[in-house]
Amino acid sequence: MNYGMAGKVAIVTGASGGIGRATALAFAASGASVLVSDVQDEKGHETVTLIEEQGGTAVFQRCN
Repeated sequence: MNYGMAGKVAIVTGASGGIGRATALAFAASGASVLVSDVQDEKGHETVTLIEEQGGTAVFQRCN
């Protein structure tokens, strides 16, 4: 489903799990490119992989 997010970028902090991950996945499913940010590198990269497996675009940036 696309809710007008195509061509937009969503920045989601705390995106390695829980509500943050669900939010990142929802933005991606709506057509946005997602900047996934968290202090947990491995889990953040897992979120990026989940988004890419569903056809979305995402990158990870560690926040301190």
